[in-house]
Amino acid sequence: MSSGVKIANNCVSTFEDLKLKKKMIAIFYKIGDTSSEIEVEKTLEGDKYTFEKVIAEIPKNECRYVVIDYAYDHEGPKNKICFVAWCPDTAPIKKKMLYTSSKDSLRKALTGVAVEIQGTDESEISNASFLEKCKK
Repeated sequence: MSSGVKIANNCVSTFEDLKLKKKMIAIFYKIGDTSSEIEVEKTLEGDKYTFEKVIAEIPKNECRYVVIDYAYDHEGPKNKICFVAWCPDTAPIKKKMLYTSSKDSLRKALTGVAVEIQGTDESEISNASFLEKCKK
């Protein structure tokens, strides 16, 4: 199911920068105020942010898509690019429906995502939760 929400031109190029240049640790995407386009809200540079700080930046009561270059240790240091569809239980129902129905178009455009995480509460986007999914 598609919502008809388009993807802004810089969404994929910003993702490619994260994937290839390794300068940033996370990209926050949001659906713009007119509900017609997914746009890059902000990027977080890797040398300034830890995983915990990235998670703390996710708005508690608003939906977002977040791509995180997740570093972890499992039989040696590893990285996986994770896509988080954050739709907290506390977000307005119309927004949750819009984000849920728009997710696939963005997700399919971002080639190279290793893990997809659906988050509705903080336990689902914890370090332990990421680690468990990335070790599979």
